[in-house]
Amino acid sequence: MPRIVIVSPSPLLADGLAAALRGIADWDVQIGRAEDPADAWVLAGDELVVRGAHGASAQLSNDAGAGRLRAAVAAVLEGLSVRESPWSTDALDHEPLTPRELEVFELLGKGLSNRDIGGVLGISAHTAKYHVGQILAKVGAATRAEAVREGLRCGLIGL
Repeated sequence: MPRIVIVSPSPLLADGLAAALRGIADWDVQIGRAEDPADAWVLAGDELVVRGAHGASAQLSNDAGAGRLRAAVAAVLEGLSVRESPWSTDALDHEPLTPRELEVFELLGKGLSNRDIGGVLGISAHTAKYHVGQILAKVGAATRAEAVREGLRCGLIGL
């Protein structure tokens, strides 16, 4: 179970950030200090910064919605560094990419077919196709190439 520590000089802001993340069933969300052991820290200041234990990070504006925050934390837990996306806040606030979708997205960015993605992740090609379809819908892309371009541009995937 990943441990997420919220660090903020404002107790009210810390409570709000924790509430936004506590809806994720397998995350242990605590309010604490930057020195506390964790898999990821959410640091509230002039902007929101998510730092992972293994070097991944994300930067969001303070007005980022709960969906963007959840997506950023999920990405950092998967080892991805991201910056705030230019996609509409409505899309990400309602449907962030799941950790599995982020895995599929990384492989999609490497040019793998559905069959190859399935082989790498130990899932069927049909399941990989389903995840690719979900990614396309969530990022508002019509093609795989368009989704990869947006993912690279927004820092959701790397090369």
